[in-house]
Amino acid sequence: KRAAFSSTNFENILTWETEADIPPGTVFDVQYKQYGEKSWLNKRECQSITQPFCNLTRETENFTENYYARVRA
Repeated sequence: KRAAFSSTNFENILTWETEADIPPGTVFDVQYKQYGEKSWLNKRECQSITQPFCNLTRETENFTENYYARVRA
C-alpha cells in the first residue's frame, strides 16, 4: 500500500508499505509504464523480491514524461 516514487540525487526509487501481518516469504513484483501506454512492463530486477523498494531510475530517466508503477504481492 502507499506505493510512491522517491527521487533523490537523480535516482527514482519506488517504495511501498507492507501490512504488519505480512506472511513470511511474501515476495513482490514491480511493474511500470509511461503515461499513455496501455501495457505494464515488468522490472526484471524487481520480480520476486522481498525488500519494499525498487530502483526504477533507468526506466524513468526521461524527466519530461510521467510514469506509473505498481507492486503486487
